[in-house]
Amino acid sequence: MEIRLNDSIIEVPEGATLQDALDHKGIPADGIATALNGTVVPRTLRGETILKPNDSILIIKAFYGG
Repeated sequence: MEIRLNDSIIEVPEGATLQDALDHKGIPADGIATALNGTVVPRTLRGETILKPNDSILIIKAFYGG
């Protein structure tokens, strides 16, 4: 099934979780925040959050500087 990950369309299997999508793209779980269809998904719930066709995932990387 197709989902949107930031600005890209990716293909994931039916029943995939948010964590599965991150793993599929090789995105490390540390130092990021995730939102699914505009709602923040805590790291602890990524493995339980089942994706549906056309879902939209936004990944924000932590940025440090000054």
